[in-house]
Amino acid sequence: GAHLFGQYLIFQGLNIKKIINILDNNPSKQEKRLYGTKFIVKSPKILKDQDNSLVILNAGVYNDEIEKDILENINNKVQIIRF
Repeated sequence: GAHLFGQYLIFQGLNIKKIINILDNNPSKQEKRLYGTKFIVKSPKILKDQDNSLVILNAGVYNDEIEKDILENINNKVQIIRF
């Protein structure tokens, strides 16, 4: 998401060459740049019609809830890697 969890992965050396967007449910964060990066925050709903998406999930205690929402309500074909 568009908070410290995402920034932490990026600043710890995550290879960002294939990252397209940062996702966050919070509308007040969407369409804004993630502080300290070039990435624009988008709604997870952009995954709806994507056939080949990988989500890197690093939201601590919220991982289960976010993964369930993506797979059950947005797109069950999305691959998710959890940290």
